[in-house]
Amino acid sequence: MLRVLSLCLVLMFGCASAQAQNWPARPVHLIVPYAAGGGTDTVARVLAQKLSNILGQSFVVENRPGASGMIGAAAVAKSDPDGYLLLVASPAEVALNQNLFKNMAYDPLKDLTPITLLAWTPLVLAAHPSLPASTIGELIKLAKEQDVHFSTPGIGSSHHLTGEYINALEHTKLAHVPYRGATPAITDAVSGQVKLTISGMPPVVPFLKSRALKAIAVTSKTRSPLFPDIPAMAEVTGFEDIDFTNWFGLLARAGTSPDILDRLQKASVEALKDAHVQEALANQAAVAVGNTPAEFRKFIQLETAKYARIVEITRLELK
Repeated sequence: MLRVLSLCLVLMFGCASAQAQNWPARPVHLIVPYAAGGGTDTVARVLAQKLSNILGQSFVVENRPGASGMIGAAAVAKSDPDGYLLLVASPAEVALNQNLFKNMAYDPLKDLTPITLLAWTPLVLAAHPSLPASTIGELIKLAKEQDVHFSTPGIGSSHHLTGEYINALEHTKLAHVPYRGATPAITDAVSGQVKLTISGMPPVVPFLKSRALKAIAVTSKTRSPLFPDIPAMAEVTGFEDIDFTNWFGLLARAGTSPDILDRLQKASVEALKDAHVQEALANQAAVAVGNTPAEFRKFIQLETAKYARIVEITRLELK
């Protein structure tokens, strides 16, 4: 009986090893849990093209939006751990939602395994030119006097939380208008349907350059390398601790072969070091990273703790 059991284990691990050695034998799908056109989608498509070249197999971006990114993330968290369905995540799916929602269909750091942090970009407060405020000070003053509606890619996003955090600190009346993705949120800001949007940089870059929107401030600790003239909120008294960024990470289903994870991490870092990839990301105001799984896991843990504190301050809770 023991000999039979031992033989079964040898065969099982032998098959797993062979599968890892042959990976990728078919197209790999990168799940983006938001609609096409947003920052996560942009980074995923830049990465997919280069990974296809490096690993000799197609990497296909698949958009599965909904439920603050949780529909797409859950699809990966419940998939087979074979390396053929990966998640390109933003803060919401792996560091924020567990602090906001009572019921989630997956546990971010039990059901998913970090591969590498791909890139980060500031969030930006961008306004329609008709908004009678062009600085943070002017926006705060205006939002204390009247409701100022702001659009975001969805309820529970870091973009949403940024607006609520400003309200909590300054007792302003920023009124949230959620959309299903960044593209419609920005489109309505450009048309003036809403006067303010809180957005990741990539989808808003062309509108800032054309002056269809005016940038009030970025929400990261430092200014954007692409737009060094836009002030960081942390430069303003009272907002020194603000550091909201839209970052993008690559994760797989927990239990995926270490050999596959290692190949993915190395290929991703190689892709992010490519001059053309760095230029494509820089043009979208995104900064390439590329770190180890352990470093990315620690980063997620720190981000989770940060958002837990912010959620407590804002008293925001979603069902």
